[in-house]
Amino acid sequence: MLKIIFITITAFLSFSAQSLTFNNNYDSTIEKPQQTSKSIFISDEIYNNFNQLPKEKKIESCGFEYFKPHWKVINQDLDPKILGFNAKMDNNDYVEGINSRKVHRKYLAAITFAMVSEDLELKEKLFDKLHQWASQDSLSATKQCYSSTPPSILRSCRGEWSDPDGQDIAPVKDATVALEIVMSLNYIYKLYYSDYQLQDKRHKVIKEWFESFYHRIKRADKFYFGNSVGWYFPNIAIKHGKNRNYKDMVKRMVKGLDKWTLDDGSMKNRTTRGNRALWYHHTAIGEAFIILEIARTANVHIPDDLEDKLIKAVELFHDSYLDHSVIEPWAKQRHHGQASNGHQKFNDDLNYVSYYSAWFHIFQMRYPEHRTAKWLKQELSSEARSLRSPQLVGVNLACIHKALADN
Repeated sequence: MLKIIFITITAFLSFSAQSLTFNNNYDSTIEKPQQTSKSIFISDEIYNNFNQLPKEKKIESCGFEYFKPHWKVINQDLDPKILGFNAKMDNNDYVEGINSRKVHRKYLAAITFAMVSEDLELKEKLFDKLHQWASQDSLSATKQCYSSTPPSILRSCRGEWSDPDGQDIAPVKDATVALEIVMSLNYIYKLYYSDYQLQDKRHKVIKEWFESFYHRIKRADKFYFGNSVGWYFPNIAIKHGKNRNYKDMVKRMVKGLDKWTLDDGSMKNRTTRGNRALWYHHTAIGEAFIILEIARTANVHIPDDLEDKLIKAVELFHDSYLDHSVIEPWAKQRHHGQASNGHQKFNDDLNYVSYYSAWFHIFQMRYPEHRTAKWLKQELSSEARSLRSPQLVGVNLACIHKALADN
């Protein structure tokens, strides 16, 4: 009898040891893979090629010859919270903390300047500023509206656009803006500061500040344009930052982009937006080309027909920018938009277009012989706002790709 009990116990311990070994192997190979890049947005190869360019060439390509960091604005600091946006987001003068957007914009421009000028003193000063904001829990008092667990949108934040003119107060907009600011700082931190003075205790404070917002981010599920592609960008970045496998998420995002980029070159629910169709078509292209860079960085396959459709979308933008009637067949569908009557609300100078405009420069590097690439090179000057405004992704993809295209 004792012999039987001994054999049973021995078998159990052996099985348990094997199970423990399996679990340990699972954790090390599946949950903690070796990441292929510092950033999800750009490969180390491209970033290193950019860094190896002569300082003078980088400064010239990115239009920083006469630049000086706007410390007067940066030192106004990020606010404790964002509060008061309406659904249409056309009431900036009444929004508490709205100045955080300007502070954020000037800070990112200064970081780009530090990168191109190789100014280590400025790099340290900007790192310390980031630590200061983290120490103050900046923007943390903004109302939480999203959640990484169900329900994805909290009940108290639902019901935006209850007023048909969009004048209803919409806390979900406050939450979105705060998350966009914090996560874009997270993105540039990963690229520019993750290997900076590794023993410095300020890193811990900064990382904890970033991580305190993670539970406020909606999980990426269905693909759509807007909100950083249905929250895919921040969710991918979080997995990347935790050294977890995010390749499947990138594959789903690419699959969604393929579905939402239509055969005629239009973008689903974007190119049909009435008198703002050209604008929304442009922003969808902007998101699309960032997706392609994320896929390339993660070594995820990009279908040939998807690239073909996106090139057609770029050509549609080009032709419609020059002649608004070209986009009218789509615009007249008026998906969440007003009638265009052949006229689009879009800036007539591309140098003043900054939102999701990195694609202007990514396209020139990736497809230098295409007619639109040559046109963009002619239309855009070194003073283009697209070279200074990486608000949503933090990493200045425009500057990096333009410098590489020029050199």
